Amino acid sequence: MLRKTKSHVAKLGILAIMLALVVAVAACNPTFTVKYTLQVSTGIGGTVTSPGEGLFQYPQGTVVDLVAEPDLGYRFVAWTSNANTIANAYAATTTITLDRNYYFVIASFAE
Repeated sequence: MLRKTKSHVAKLGILAIMLALVVAVAACNPTFTVKYTLQVSTGIGGTVTSPGEGLFQYPQGTVVDLVAEPDLGYRFVAWTSNANTIANAYAATTTITLDRNYYFVIASFAE
C-alpha cells in the first residue's frame, strides 16, 4: 500500500509540474515576433548603402530595401542570393522579402 501511495504522489508531482509549464507558456509575451536574419555583403567595386553590410534581423515577412552603389570605374552587375524573393536581381536598387530565415545577398560589380 505504501508503494501505491508513493506512486500517486509522484504522479501528482508530475501533473503539478506540467500544469506549471502550461501556465508559464500561456503567460509568455503575446507580442513575440519571429525574426529572420539577412546577411548582406559585396564583392570588389562597390558598397551596399541600404541596409548596409553585415547581419540584420527583421520580423518575418519584412520587405527590405537593397541599394548598391558602385565605386568610380565600376558598375553594378547583380545581386547573388539564396533567396528567390528579390524583386529584380539585376537592379542596383530593389527589395527582398524575408519569408524564411537566413537569406544572404551579395552585390556584384564589374569594371
